[in-house]
Amino acid sequence: MQPPPRKVKETQQVKMAFAEQVGRLQSKQQQEVELLEDIRSFSKQRAAIEQEYSQALQRLAIQFQRKDWQRGKGDSLHSGSVFAVWRSLIEATAQSGVCRLTAADGYRSLTADALKSLRAAKELKAKRGLEQLQRVQGEVVDALRELHKVKKRYYQLSHMANVAREKAADAQAKFKKSDHGIFHFRTGLQKMSSKLNTRLRECDQRLTEVRNEYLLTLSAINSHHQYYYTAELPAIMRRLDSDLYEQIREHFTLLCCTEIDTCRSTHSNFSQICENSTKVSRERNIQIFLQEFPVFTRTAGFHFQVAPQDKVCILKQHSSSAEGESCLDKEARKWSAKAAKDYKIISHGDRALQMLDRRFKLLSGDTGVSVEQKMVEVKESVRKAQVSRVKAESRLALLASAGVDVEPWMSSAMTQADEELEKDRRLSEARMSNGDISEDEFEFTDFDDYDEDGDTFIDSTSCSVPCGYPLACMVLYSYQACQGDELSITEGEELQVIEDGDMEDWLKARNAAGQVGYVPERYLQFLWSPGEGSSVCLAQGFPCPQLDWSFNSSGSSSEHSKRQQGRSPHSGGLARALYEYQGQGPEELSFPEGAVIRLLRCRQGEVDDGFWEGELDGRVGVFPSLVVELLGDGEEEEEESLPTPTLPPFSPPIPISGTPCSLLCFSSGPGSWSVNSTPPKDPEDRLQASFSLKTQSLSDSRADKGSPSSPDSETLPHALRKHVWGSVQKRQSGHHRRVLCLHRKDETHHHRDLYSL
Repeated sequence: MQPPPRKVKETQQVKMAFAEQVGRLQSKQQQEVELLEDIRSFSKQRAAIEQEYSQALQRLAIQFQRKDWQRGKGDSLHSGSVFAVWRSLIEATAQSGVCRLTAADGYRSLTADALKSLRAAKELKAKRGLEQLQRVQGEVVDALRELHKVKKRYYQLSHMANVAREKAADAQAKFKKSDHGIFHFRTGLQKMSSKLNTRLRECDQRLTEVRNEYLLTLSAINSHHQYYYTAELPAIMRRLDSDLYEQIREHFTLLCCTEIDTCRSTHSNFSQICENSTKVSRERNIQIFLQEFPVFTRTAGFHFQVAPQDKVCILKQHSSSAEGESCLDKEARKWSAKAAKDYKIISHGDRALQMLDRRFKLLSGDTGVSVEQKMVEVKESVRKAQVSRVKAESRLALLASAGVDVEPWMSSAMTQADEELEKDRRLSEARMSNGDISEDEFEFTDFDDYDEDGDTFIDSTSCSVPCGYPLACMVLYSYQACQGDELSITEGEELQVIEDGDMEDWLKARNAAGQVGYVPERYLQFLWSPGEGSSVCLAQGFPCPQLDWSFNSSGSSSEHSKRQQGRSPHSGGLARALYEYQGQGPEELSFPEGAVIRLLRCRQGEVDDGFWEGELDGRVGVFPSLVVELLGDGEEEEEESLPTPTLPPFSPPIPISGTPCSLLCFSSGPGSWSVNSTPPKDPEDRLQASFSLKTQSLSDSRADKGSPSSPDSETLPHALRKHVWGSVQKRQSGHHRRVLCLHRKDETHHHRDLYSL
């Protein structure tokens, strides 16, 4: 009796198939390189010995006829195989060798340099393509290892559930047999039986979760594996071949045409070869290659392997939350968002590739190489997104087949993704039409950070106010309407916010007189507690309110950084605290408003990270440079004798109807604004004044909410500067019709740099 066949691990089987594919492709590339070398050698020798006529030409043909070809022996002349056409060409050359007299000029057109460059390009593409193939294969193998981990947990929990089931059954049997036993003994058996039953239910629930995870992962792996064979592997093979066969076809055609023109006596033979050489194409040759080596077309699917004594082999519903939402519904929502996110990444990538392609055609040299490298990186990110989307859609299909209604989740996620793509497209077109940014300033480094395992899709319309309307609020600053659809408000007035505005940071509100219009959101204070606002947003699936600033001009960033470097402080100087600051850790320095701090270190090497090191009353620590101002040599001496100064009260900007943005200027006070004072002409002065305004506004906002008045040591130095500089640029360009609309663009990490740099 024959022993049962040994089971080969799926991972090992797949790795063996991948290794064979790599080996076959390497052999194919080597043979094609040898073919190019043979063509080059043939052309060179043919041009040199064309004068020798008959015998030399026949010896040359015989030399190549004796070569032992590994491929193409059984190929028909009409099959379109490059090897068959090449063999027939050598045979015709031998037959017409006696007729060759004046074909040297024709063969010299096949220069050795052209073939050398073609061979070098072929070797380079083969190296890159095989590396890409091994990397893609590694992703499939890694995914398969993850499948085995889930499978292992599934078998372990299945075994635990079986053991718990047996113990529960034994306890129940003992309990039934102990009818005539002692009372307290029966009570102990009953408690043990209840405990074992509880344990059994827990094991069954965990088994159901792991089984569902196993099935979902298995479906994803199968789709990934199938996608590798149907999309990734053919694409890599196309890149490996590139236009090689077209180049070879051109050389064959030229050889044949030369023979036809120079010697009519061999017209019939070479005209037939010319006709067959025109049939040479990658499709025909790759079809022959795939028929010869079926390892490239044979796909092996993976199937769910049921654990012993487990009768369930499909997805199973079970409630996993207090609201009764099943785990499968959560999976449907999760993977719908993931599929929409991948769709958005692919769309962004296609647009980025179009821009890079236009730039690449206009550039040359090292610049062109850098653009080409960026194109490769973007293509890689798009490819990963495509793989991730295929896996997510496969999971959704399996969920749909299990009875889960995935259509609402998928429709909502895709609708949101389309809206965001359209919004980004319009914003980019508007910015480019206004001259704020050009195609040459785009950078596409955000695709490097693509995370295939990211399972969340961030909703770009993050709520900055509570999610339900109407909402009661109080006016912090007075505002005079500048447009017909805006509402004039007075400080201390109570309003009702009834809906979102038509632009970012604007809301539609109603006053006590029943008048309705748009008002700036940042001029209002909502009458709700932070906990209530967070709970409302979380209940509706939105992120909690938070400040979200973005920087929209790379040119402005570099200019601003240069000016800041020109005013960079030196170690050993003094700085005065503009605000009270409470350290967030033992290494940070706490100080009151107006304190004079001696600076010890102002930057780490060549990089200013926004935190300086100083000494105050014998205490040494770091603090944000944003909350202090440097003191000059004259001011240092004055500070030692003068009392601690205080900032004047903050006065918010009050736009006046009909007053353009350029007339909003600064007053003499460091924290106040005035319409009548002289407007600053230097953009840097406007930036600094606007920066002081936003710092004080943020401090007052925090004080109203009961938080410390000091700015956040991590958020303020970086995000606020970028936000204020972007606002100043928008006010200068007149891009928005709102006078003091603080632009806030919510976008995911993988697409923000694409439109902001």
